[in-house]
Formats: sequence, C-alpha cells, structure tokens
Amino acid sequence: MSKIWIKDIQHYIPEQCLTNEDVIKKYNIRMKPGWVKKIVGIEKRHWAPKEMAASDLAFEAASKMDLKNFDGAIFLSTISGDYPTPSTSSIVKRKLGLKNLKPSIDLNAACAGQIFALEMAFHRLKATDETQALVIASEIRSRFLNMQDRRTAFIFADGACSILLEKSDDAPGEIEWILSRTYPSDKYEIYIPAGGSAKPVSSEVIEKNEHCITMTDGAKIVDVTTDKMVTSIKECLSEKSMSLSDFDYFVFHQGNGNLIRKICSNMEIPEEKTWINFETVGNTASASMGISLSQAYNAKKFKKGERVLVLAMGAGYHLAFASIIWGLD
Repeated sequence: MSKIWIKDIQHYIPEQCLTNEDVIKKYNIRMKPGWVKKIVGIEKRHWAPKEMAASDLAFEAASKMDLKNFDGAIFLSTISGDYPTPSTSSIVKRKLGLKNLKPSIDLNAACAGQIFALEMAFHRLKATDETQALVIASEIRSRFLNMQDRRTAFIFADGACSILLEKSDDAPGEIEWILSRTYPSDKYEIYIPAGGSAKPVSSEVIEKNEHCITMTDGAKIVDVTTDKMVTSIKECLSEKSMSLSDFDYFVFHQGNGNLIRKICSNMEIPEEKTWINFETVGNTASASMGISLSQAYNAKKFKKGERVLVLAMGAGYHLAFASIIWGLD
C-alpha cells in the first residue's frame, strides 16, 4: 500500500531582525528590553520588508525545492494573505511558474493552519491518483500589529514553510495519521475586530486600530491552550492505542516559549525532546509549526525512522496533531 511522506521541507525567515530594544526605540514604547525578555520570553523577531507580501515569503520557501516535475495541488495556510481576493495560493502558483491545472486552495485555521492544510493534502492524495502535493504556510503578522499595545507588539513575527508531500509504494517515511478539531469559542480572546464583512475597514476602524491584532484575555488563552492541548493529546493517543513514549520528538506551534514548557512539564515531556525557537523567531502563526519542524530537522534533532508528533492550536479554537515517521536523511 502506498504511503504519504514528507519528501522535502523548507522554510524562509525574512532577513530583517529586530531586537526588543529595536522595537522599543522604533515605536517609542515605554518598556525595558529585559522586562520583555523575562515576561514575554522573546529576545528578537524577523519582520518582512514593506515590499514583500505573504506570497513572496511562500515563494521563497517553496522555490528552495525541486518542483520541476511537480504536478499536484497547493494548499496554503495564511491569516495574512496578500488580498481578500484573489487567493494567495493562486498568486504563489503563478510566481512558482507552475502550469498544471490542479487546484490551489487557501485556508484559515489560525495557528493550526498548516496541519489542517496537511490533512487536506493527505486525504486528497489518498483519494486520487495524484502523487504529490505542496503544503505551505506563510504569514506576515507584523502588518497587523498595534505597536502601542504591549500585549501583542512583541509577540508576532513573519515567516513561511513549504512541505512537499509524495505518495509512494516504497516511501522511506510516512505520515501515519492527522487529527484536527475545532472547539468554537464563545468569546474572542485574540482576533482582528475589523476588516471583514462584519465590520468593514473605515477611517474610524483605522483610528481605533481595530484592523490590528487584539488580545482581550491573554491569561485565558494560556489556560485554554494548556487544558485543551494536554487533554486532547491524551484522548488522541488513547484512540490510536499509543502513548507519549512512542514518540522520539515533539514539535509545537511557538505561541509562547513559556507555554510550551508548561505543557511539556504537565505531560512530563523532557525539554530536550522538543524544539523551542520563540525566543529568536517569535510567533509566526500558522507558519510556526513548519518553521520549527524544518529547523529541528536541519539541527539533526531527530533522524530517519524516528517518530515525530507535531501539534498546534490557534484562535477559534482550532487544534491539530500529526504523527510522522521521518523519512529524510
């Protein structure tokens, strides 16, 4: 039986790097860099230059791959697309010079988006005679920041990750399963209040910074994420007749480095078995999990044949997991 595996993974992080001190000075924020590092857990982040859009970051990540004979669909996760329409995935397809007629699809599952996209690509490959799919996440969250809001100004950053899936009878690795869930929230603890059909952009919206990321209850986000993540991991692995000991490595969405450590502590997962880059990369929303997986692979934190669990939770609340037998050398 054919297996679906990760044939290649590449990421792109913009060159422009801003330290806490850079952000404080640039936007005249009354805070100390050391306090930001201690409380938020971040030292620096990368922001895209103004001439780059989400499609450009996606292109930079995907163009590192050999797509000369690629003939599959594209699934692109983003909550910071180039335009409301057309889709960012169609723009990326044009920039990559891909001529096939397979669909290019945008999807929004907030920070869990790339795993949701991975699931869609996985099932399309299972259901069709297609042999490849491209799963991309690309985010420019720096464009949606209210720099006078201390709760969000330092957290978010930009980046992209591209994953090439292949279906093969003799694949050296395998995506064993993917699970996605949505727990619809009654209130929006983190959201962008305006810019959609519920509240279109206006001069009043811009004056009030309602087109920017708004966090109404950071403590609740931490509590809900920790509770849902830990509970769901236990439930999911029980359904699969598996345990945490079956996994060699864990890659989380980098919502907050302290949050990841809290979850690992609750689950008794040794910190050396997980990747934490929040201190230097920040929260790149749906691109975060993929960037982390790519960095950990490049750092040789796991090897061919080992089992990796990837996990992400995003606003909504969307939650997703995937079990991967790593096949790359």
